[in-house]
Amino acid sequence: MRHLPFRFLHRHGLLPALLSTAVCVVMIKARVDWARHTVYLWLLWNLFLAWVPYGLALVTSLLHSRGARWWMLAPLGVAWLLVFPNAPYLLTDFIHLRPRQGIPLWFDVALLGVFAATGWMLGLLSLDVWKRLLEERVGRAGAWAGVALVSVLCGYGIYLGRVERWNSWDVLTEPRPFFSAILEHLREPAEHPELLGITALFTVLVLLSYYAFEHLRRWRRSEDAQA
Repeated sequence: MRHLPFRFLHRHGLLPALLSTAVCVVMIKARVDWARHTVYLWLLWNLFLAWVPYGLALVTSLLHSRGARWWMLAPLGVAWLLVFPNAPYLLTDFIHLRPRQGIPLWFDVALLGVFAATGWMLGLLSLDVWKRLLEERVGRAGAWAGVALVSVLCGYGIYLGRVERWNSWDVLTEPRPFFSAILEHLREPAEHPELLGITALFTVLVLLSYYAFEHLRRWRRSEDAQA
């Protein structure tokens, strides 16, 4: 019983998530000390937002392991779905990459890369929790259908955030203009040139990366079972 918390956190990848986050913090600190300005300090906020869906997934998995009913987990699922795009969204921060005085470009490439990789990992870890829960409930095919739907919504959420500058909390703070914008996209998708491209691209990226992620985890478990 003493090993249950460790096994739970190991199963959900807490150690690599913490290590990657520590690398992000160290690199930001090194950049501030090196360049003597705080251009990319906002990356820490974006990284915090990427931790939110992962944290919600951990809470959900813990409650499920203690026998929580599905109706108790549903609000967490809705909240997770709203904030999930914040994790892969970090990849789009490369849009800010350009030569800056006082720091070599290669360092900023590495900085943005480690933040993007950490955000993407947090997203996949959180998606894995919900995929496992869905698989218990509706089977493997139904769970993969859920992953596909989440991937589409994630791609659309990234479009909303990067292009139209909506935030996850705008669902609560500005619900009328937020949902009006969504209706506008549904009625006139051709009027928004980047809508379909960004949504489709990130849908494919999330699906393919999660497929690879799950395949590697299943391969690792089978190797451990044979050892």
